[in-house]
Amino acid sequence: MTPQINYPFNGDFRVSFKFGEAPKWYTKVFGYPHSGVDFATPIGVAIRACDDGKIVYADSVPDSNGCGINILHSWGLSQYWHLSRLSATLGNNVSKSQVIGFSGDTGFATGPHLHFGTKVKGISPPGMRGWSNPLDYIADTIPPENYNEVKPRYYRVRLGDSLWKIAVKFYKDGYQWRRIYTANSDKIKDPAIIYPLQVFLIP
Repeated sequence: MTPQINYPFNGDFRVSFKFGEAPKWYTKVFGYPHSGVDFATPIGVAIRACDDGKIVYADSVPDSNGCGINILHSWGLSQYWHLSRLSATLGNNVSKSQVIGFSGDTGFATGPHLHFGTKVKGISPPGMRGWSNPLDYIADTIPPENYNEVKPRYYRVRLGDSLWKIAVKFYKDGYQWRRIYTANSDKIKDPAIIYPLQVFLIP
């Protein structure tokens, strides 16, 4: 059974990390490619069930694993992660587009976003441990216009730069320097010390 699902929110949010992407910093942490699609949702966006189903996992503790929900459907499973808080509980039956929580940046996250994943019965792309691309199942919609255009961004360090200054340049917020540090931890030994001509991934 091929599902026909809705986006897990109302509105239009940029895809910040595609299904199946496998940069070295990510596979070093998780061991395999990205198992869902990340949308650049700010904190507090209402997150909605992509289809009718039952909540079979609900983690409401904003610890290192983050807050998240898994919903069991007739066709498989959907996953919603890095939430700031949940509005549905374990064992609840939910309907398509019902609000189940609110977006956040809990757990291993380089900034606010929603991680949205799907497991579909009978579909298992090689190396993905049963996860498949949720954008393949969106009903009566076109994937976000920029989906195929999302490419890694890189920045070459200049004299006088700091992670704070680079974060201001790309995110308009110096406190986001940790996103750059986390994504380039193999190159940065001390976040207070970076060198001209280094090239950093900007997540």
